[in-house]
Amino acid sequence: MLADLSPLEVTALAVALVGLIPVITQYREETKLFAAGYVLLVVGMVATNLEALFLGSVLNFVEHAFGIGLAGVTFFAAAYLRRKNVIKGGDAS
Repeated sequence: MLADLSPLEVTALAVALVGLIPVITQYREETKLFAAGYVLLVVGMVATNLEALFLGSVLNFVEHAFGIGLAGVTFFAAAYLRRKNVIKGGDAS
């Protein structure tokens, strides 16, 4: 059963999970959309690994719809709103 897992995908999941540490520990209200986007990427990586074990079609949909699609939309919204705030308020940080 575990032999069905791809070493590359398991490694990517491990890296994504380790990456959650700074995302969580450095969370601020103004970065909530960036954090949400990263969490969605992690959801996609979890789904990628689990689809090899069970519910392949369902988890493949979760991977692509949430882990890629919704994460991209969330990052786009975060970048748009951040840029808008920087222009509006002159905040360069």
